[in-house]
Amino acid sequence: MYCPYCSCEETKVLESRLIDNSVRRRRECNSCANRFTTYENFSFNLTVEKKDGHEEEFQREKIKNSLLKACSKTPETIIEEMTKRIEQRILNKKVNRISTLEIGKQVLQELKKADKVAYLRFASVHKSFDDPEMFKRELSQVIKS
Repeated sequence: MYCPYCSCEETKVLESRLIDNSVRRRRECNSCANRFTTYENFSFNLTVEKKDGHEEEFQREKIKNSLLKACSKTPETIIEEMTKRIEQRILNKKVNRISTLEIGKQVLQELKKADKVAYLRFASVHKSFDDPEMFKRELSQVIKS
C-alpha cells in the first residue's frame, strides 16, 4: 500500500475493522509516520455461461427481472429477498463460472417454496416446454410436493 503523503510503499496496519461488506484499515507510513485509512471491498468476478456457449458477467438484476415476470403480483420487497437468497446460494458455490441452467435451478428451487404458479411459469420457459405432456408432468410433480 502506498502512502498518500509521501508515496512510500512501506506501511503498517494499526487496526482492521469489518464494516458491512468491506474492511476498514487504519494504516501508518513507515517513512513519514502519517496515518491514513483504507477501505477494502469484496470483489468477485462471476461469469455466466449461456446456453449458446458464450460468457457474460453475472447480473443479479436478470434474476430479479425473471422473478418479477414469474411472480407478477408479488410485492417487490419479497422479490428482492428471493433474489438475495438465490444470489447467496450461487456465491456460496465458490466458483468463477456458473451456467444459466444452474442459475435456473436455483430460481426454480426458490419459486417452488414461495409460489407454485410462478414456479410453473418460470419452469415452462426455463425447461423449454414444447409439449403439453411436459407441462402436465411438471404440474403433477408440483402437486405432489
